[in-house]
Amino acid sequence: MDPEELLAKVAELLWGLAQGAVTPLANALDLPVLAGETDPALSGKLLEPLANLPDQHSLLKLVHDLVGNISDAGSPLRAHGWKRSDGTRGLAFVLTKNGSRGVLAVSPGPVIDLVVTPNAVLDHSVIGAEWDLTVSVRTENAWTATFTPGGAAAAPAGTVAITVGKKALAVVGPGGLGISTQRISATLAASPATPARVDINVEKFTARLLPAILAGLLGGSGAETSPTDLTLAMSRTEGLRFAEGRVRVERRINLQLPGISVRNFAVEIGMVDGKFVLRPSVSVLAKPPALPMSASLDEVGIGIPILLPDRIGIGTDILADLPAGMGVDMLLGPVSGGGFFKRRGPDAYAGGLDVTLGVLHVTAFGLLQLPGNNNNPPLSLLVLLGAEFPYPGIQLGFGFAIDAVGGLVGINRRADTDHLRGLVSEGNADRILFPGDAIARADEIVGSLESCFPVAPGRFIVGPMVRINWGGRMVSVAVAVILELPDPGRALLLGRALIALPDPAVPLIRLQAGVYGKIVPAVPEVEIQVSLAGSWIVGIPVTGDIYLLFRGGDNAVFVLSAGGFHPKYTRPPGVPQLARLSMDLGGGVLGLRAESYLALTSNSLQFGAQLHLDATVAECGLEGWLGLDALFVWEPTLAFQAHVYAGVAVLAFGERLAGIGLDFTLEGPAPWHAYGKGSIEVLFWEVSLDFDVRWGDPAPLAQSTEDIFDHVAKAVGQRDAWAVERRAAQRAGIKFTETAKQDLAKGIVAQADSSLQVSQSVVPLGIAINRFHRRGVPAQTWQITSAHLDPEIELPRTIPVPEQFVPGEYFAMSDDEQLGRGAFEQHTGGFALSNTAAVKPGPAHVMDDRYETGYKVEPGWFPAPPAPRIILRLRGNFLAETFARTITAAERVDRWRLAQRPFENLVPKVVINR
Repeated sequence: MDPEELLAKVAELLWGLAQGAVTPLANALDLPVLAGETDPALSGKLLEPLANLPDQHSLLKLVHDLVGNISDAGSPLRAHGWKRSDGTRGLAFVLTKNGSRGVLAVSPGPVIDLVVTPNAVLDHSVIGAEWDLTVSVRTENAWTATFTPGGAAAAPAGTVAITVGKKALAVVGPGGLGISTQRISATLAASPATPARVDINVEKFTARLLPAILAGLLGGSGAETSPTDLTLAMSRTEGLRFAEGRVRVERRINLQLPGISVRNFAVEIGMVDGKFVLRPSVSVLAKPPALPMSASLDEVGIGIPILLPDRIGIGTDILADLPAGMGVDMLLGPVSGGGFFKRRGPDAYAGGLDVTLGVLHVTAFGLLQLPGNNNNPPLSLLVLLGAEFPYPGIQLGFGFAIDAVGGLVGINRRADTDHLRGLVSEGNADRILFPGDAIARADEIVGSLESCFPVAPGRFIVGPMVRINWGGRMVSVAVAVILELPDPGRALLLGRALIALPDPAVPLIRLQAGVYGKIVPAVPEVEIQVSLAGSWIVGIPVTGDIYLLFRGGDNAVFVLSAGGFHPKYTRPPGVPQLARLSMDLGGGVLGLRAESYLALTSNSLQFGAQLHLDATVAECGLEGWLGLDALFVWEPTLAFQAHVYAGVAVLAFGERLAGIGLDFTLEGPAPWHAYGKGSIEVLFWEVSLDFDVRWGDPAPLAQSTEDIFDHVAKAVGQRDAWAVERRAAQRAGIKFTETAKQDLAKGIVAQADSSLQVSQSVVPLGIAINRFHRRGVPAQTWQITSAHLDPEIELPRTIPVPEQFVPGEYFAMSDDEQLGRGAFEQHTGGFALSNTAAVKPGPAHVMDDRYETGYKVEPGWFPAPPAPRIILRLRGNFLAETFARTITAAERVDRWRLAQRPFENLVPKVVINR
């Protein structure tokens, strides 16, 4: 909880405390107005003093403990009645000294009124056995202010400092748990230059955080922290937090227990079940005497509730929290390893196990999210399990061996493809694929699992894992195939390949690649990314990404890249930024880096390379570069661009003393365009040559002489252009013969409640085109205007049927559009045709439907008396069918007749207009 939110919660409790103290005093405060009052701010508001201050409320009892009986006539601090302008009666405390007065009044609402007379100098202190109070107020002008819950802050018109302190405090709970302090004090300070602020100082704070049983197991009798001082601060601008600026503060302390080392001691403030809670906690590493194990406990703590708003004080009902994390490390001969358990958030937990069992090394991780309110978030579980076999593994033959198997299961979890891809790109796939040194890397492994497989209601993931090596682990491949279900389902591939030559222990060549893949059948989509990380060849680092994407559907695209793309190319949606294929060839003071890329898309070929030389020491030396970027585009017309740049410079202390550079671009063909810049620089003298040359005429746009109508008519006349679409709701409960099933599958016959649709992919319909088969044509728009079964029956067009078209085939595009526009676009290719009113039933014929109307009445079906076993044989009247569906016999017969009408007799006629 942030400090501002915490202050709002605590302020709500404090206002409730004030309201609870003054509300029951309404009858006791029915006093007359104080006679002789002349101050305008107090006249008519300040009432007679109280004879006795009630103490039935904890806040009023606290006042008694602070200042004793303030009803004595000679006391400088008196309790009076208070009457606001709206008639509300409250309680006022009046401090009178040196002819000045200060009034603090609390009324139901709650409302706090502050009134200080001009030129006030008020100092008062009370020192008691347990409590002490100090008040200091200074003001030149009259100071009047009103405070309400949620009201605007009132600027101080004077200075005030009030300190309330309590001496020795100890709270002890079950099992010896508790805290103790030497003194707690709260100071309210405000001035015209400084907004109001409350500081709470806790002196010599100690906490007993380990139960007596656990402390005894560790070889001691107590586990009390060494004393430390704490300071909390409250202000409107900064909220409620420790003086260090956070709601959690850490301290260095010691525990007086053998075998214990403290890793962290912290104190935190917050809200638990509507209560303000102070929570000290400690993290320790313990090794019990005479036991072959060690254990770590993270944030073993207790919660001390502050009793607001019912009463003020510290509760003894200590909240003993479970540790935020636990770890165990064992060494028992052939069995060794350890495990851990951690709290990861509200009702979220993580655990892990890394154990060697002699012939098997087992690693397991689990994430558990308990359900929240109204099952949000839902119960979810993720388990990662791996088992590694000792060398040489399970032999498969030909030098191959399985050395590890495992799996991943998730309930109400999904796969986050962006995080999985990032894991592969950063070379961290081993956080999921058989992680090594699991306990030491627990935080990063659990964090990766949480990010890659977040909570998702209704989703499930499952995936086997296997690791295979060859040649004595010279080649090792680990693969996980993860299925995410239900619909829309997808398959994810996560892999890690390692080649180490000639010896895996001391390799001269080490090539390590992370593999990420995704297959989505519904789109369809296939995506594969291979990232080199942590690789070298004879000490030369090698990095880069290889990527393949094939996507169909509405956003069809094809991309194949090794090392990224041309700088001018706009990546399609979903394609990540790829790292260049690169090698660091230099050594010592000589830095030489080579980069390259090659990419193929649906309408372009891209390649390039760059060589950078850095021979400098302390920013003095030589720097050089040479690069090439080439781009070939063939849709809608062939075009290319080649960009060459090179240069060399002499540097002295980071400044360029001399240099020469060339930046040249050639575009073409027809027309050709060459432009660029060359420069020579020596000290403060520079000569540059810019050039921009064009030659050649644009190639004439070839005009198509093809008859588009003939192509469209031929496409529409093909059998594949026509399809029968069955309604989703199947009403006719008809059993077909094998011959009928074959005829339906081939499209020879169609069921009566089907719709007919026609579509073609020659030209997009309803949109203007100016190219056809990569040649120019006059701008034109094509439409299917009507469709007929015969000259007298027209089938109305209903829903458009989409098809995929290559935009370069039909639309003239600029150079930028050629690079940035999608490889495929979805346009209308046809329509569904309604045949509800056009289809006529064929002639009636006799049919035998005994296979449908033979029914057997089960015993006890009739209520009473039990009916005998009856076999109903009904012919033609279909009466028994009314038990299951509301379809009349005549409708059943008509549907069967219609279903047998040959499709080949329904020869549609389509009228196509341009």
